[in-house]
Amino acid sequence: AAMTKAGDHVVAARALFGSCLYVLEDVLARFGVQVTLVDGLDMQAWAEAITPQTRLVFFESISNPTLEVIDIAQVSALAHAVGAYVVVDNVFSTPVYSKAIELGVDVVIYSATKHIDGQGRGLGGVILGTKDVIRGIIEPFMKHTGGAMSPFNAWMMVKSLETLELRVRAQVETANALAEALLHRKDLERVIYPGLKTHPQFALTQAQMGAGGTVMALDVGSKERAFRFMNALEIILISNNLGDSKSIITHPATTTHQRLPQAQKDLLGITSGLLRFSVGLESARDLEADLMAALDASGVEA
Repeated sequence: AAMTKAGDHVVAARALFGSCLYVLEDVLARFGVQVTLVDGLDMQAWAEAITPQTRLVFFESISNPTLEVIDIAQVSALAHAVGAYVVVDNVFSTPVYSKAIELGVDVVIYSATKHIDGQGRGLGGVILGTKDVIRGIIEPFMKHTGGAMSPFNAWMMVKSLETLELRVRAQVETANALAEALLHRKDLERVIYPGLKTHPQFALTQAQMGAGGTVMALDVGSKERAFRFMNALEIILISNNLGDSKSIITHPATTTHQRLPQAQKDLLGITSGLLRFSVGLESARDLEADLMAALDASGVEA
């Protein structure tokens, strides 16, 4: 909202967190901003949607919850060719592995509630950009609308930055091991993890990040089995958060993306059996045992 005005045009990837879609399609639309949603993986779609009237492009570098990886450099080049800003939600890439700025992004957004805090203690966010953008555009908007975290939360987030790299690298190592182990389960419809060679954007992931991140998605086949599976877990918690030191799992179709129409869920690949799994700092061996036991206990419908 701070970077747009009535008559501006925004192009965004369709695969976004539910609240982001609401802001784009409902809030900005009410203020006369035209929004075009595209398949973030389709460079031709980006090229056709971005016009000289485009003020801003927006996407998640790794989409939530189906973990599509968007080519940051290509989209940035298309946007900058018409003078548009590139704004990227970079939460799943994490500050540790991200190269978003050097790939052409003008503004990077992080939910500090996730990996930066990393312990589920407070709400916060970070907006990174050039001095002109932050001081000239973002700061006046924030100052006059009141969006600011408390001094205590800010101190807590700054302290958490001291251990950010240690935590995230350990989580990524475990995530890789668990994704490889789950790939061999015949009772899973899908195992989606950008660090797996089976991921459609594996090569792009390695070029942009060099690692697959701390989050994966599993499709167990149905909502009923998904709920049985989650309830059978003993270590992994059920919650909508991610990037926490505790391993967390959630069912996007009934939580984070519940408000999306079914047709849109279908388009984005958010099936009834899809689960988003954020890997924590527990023992990789214990987490694997927990996942395997819960999958066994949940069974597969005949």
